[in-house]
Amino acid sequence: ILQKMKYETYSEYDPHRTALAESAFLTVWAGLGSWHSDLVLVGGLVPKYLCGDLTQARTLPRPATLDIDFGISLAAGAGQYGSLYWDLRGQGFQNSSAHPGRMEKTIDDITIPVDFLVEYPPRTSGSAQVDEITASIMPGVNRALETARKMEIFGVDLHGAEQILTARVCEVGPFLALKLRAFLHRQQPKDAFDILYTVLHYDGGIDAAIAAFGEEVRLENPACKDAATTLKEHFGSEKQPGPVKASHFVLGSSISGESEDKRFMRTTLRQDMVDVGARLLLAIK
Repeated sequence: ILQKMKYETYSEYDPHRTALAESAFLTVWAGLGSWHSDLVLVGGLVPKYLCGDLTQARTLPRPATLDIDFGISLAAGAGQYGSLYWDLRGQGFQNSSAHPGRMEKTIDDITIPVDFLVEYPPRTSGSAQVDEITASIMPGVNRALETARKMEIFGVDLHGAEQILTARVCEVGPFLALKLRAFLHRQQPKDAFDILYTVLHYDGGIDAAIAAFGEEVRLENPACKDAATTLKEHFGSEKQPGPVKASHFVLGSSISGESEDKRFMRTTLRQDMVDVGARLLLAIK
């Protein structure tokens, strides 16, 4: 499994770096026009786009990410003129020396990584070559590609240009399946937080998010077997890893002498995570 750039707590995410990641996404998407039908945004930027109006008051902090993940079709590049790899090189992205499958660009001493994920049955791990790009194999990517939501996204790219783009963003059902599977394999606090935030704030409502995950199970999304295992083993009580790590991401480590308010917030977060886990598990059954 590709080692991701994730911190244990929300407070470690520098707003300047998270803004650069979004600018990098706008830059890359704008420059890969001929590849759009073979790509879908997955990973940490997805909750921001699926969860509607960011000006609304929310108890949870806003989603944050330092990297960009694209799901890519195994057939990408077939009959295309040009090369996805060289289009990225033309935007100033280079191969990472530390991670063979990663492209990255350094701005103001900050490195912004771009990773590609591909489905390659029956294999469930390792990597595959897609049009000169080394993509990590990830079950569930094809459902993300098939159901991608077209969304208008605007912001400033890495060159300082204002962009208004129509991007393909992973829909909530496949996203939850991918995130739950990821949690099973690496148990990172940010993955638990992303699951909680996305279900609670999905722009179609909580019921729709839960139902969409249930639909992925019914359609045998290959990420759902691990997703079901995660829910059964890690989200069943407030002391299990899912709820504990979701609250840790927001509030940091639990310490003796913690204020009453903070203890209450921690308990509430864990209870919310247990409730979300129970409803997702019910959708499977």
